[in-house]
Amino acid sequence: MTTVNREWKTLIVEDEAPTRDLLVSYCLSRPELRLSKVAKDGEEALEYLQSEEFDLAFLDINLPILSGLEILEKLENPPYIIFITALRDRAIEAFELGAIDYLLKPFSKERFFKAVDRSIQFLQKNDEKTSGNVFNEHGLFILEKENHFLIPYKDINFISSRDNFSIVHTDEREYVTYKSLKSLETKLPPGRFLRIYKQHIINLEKLSHLQSDNMGNYLVYLKDEDETQLPVGRKYISKMKDMF
Repeated sequence: MTTVNREWKTLIVEDEAPTRDLLVSYCLSRPELRLSKVAKDGEEALEYLQSEEFDLAFLDINLPILSGLEILEKLENPPYIIFITALRDRAIEAFELGAIDYLLKPFSKERFFKAVDRSIQFLQKNDEKTSGNVFNEHGLFILEKENHFLIPYKDINFISSRDNFSIVHTDEREYVTYKSLKSLETKLPPGRFLRIYKQHIINLEKLSHLQSDNMGNYLVYLKDEDETQLPVGRKYISKMKDMF
């Protein structure tokens, strides 16, 4: 069993009373988990998740009002998710939305503990890299579906956001993660990256030049393989001009 130096704030979302009671019992048997809230339907769960920050959530897929998948799609910065389902096929959808694990009903205490241990490993790694704004010297650590990647800073051209996810652009490929741009920005070392637009952060090492027109609009040109051009938001123009 994994040992940790802190407790992880946990949410349970389950509409079936027997499974909900079982989850509560199992959570209380793990001292690493601090059970904070229990929700019985999708609406209640979304309210909790939008008003509080959780480290880990046990989220049933089939819920009244809003499904677990619908809840996750509405969150800008979701916690680590362990989905609960009676259908193995739904678990595939869960992984596509970034779930770290799933519990197939009926599940044993042993299987529950295995999912918790796996989650705590990822929580500890993420905590070590972001606690106190201590940046990982090797690169940006992200979760894409069920895979974790460490992307060297030098390989990142820019990061963009779209709907409820962010995209890390490199020459080799694009990495899609269900983390907000604001969340990723806190993991980037200052002085190497710069927010230039509500939906864009650029790697300053990739910056080629800045172009303006007579209407006061600015474009940033990058030195990547695609010769990317990105707009500069008006609230970020002064910071860009100061750099030049």
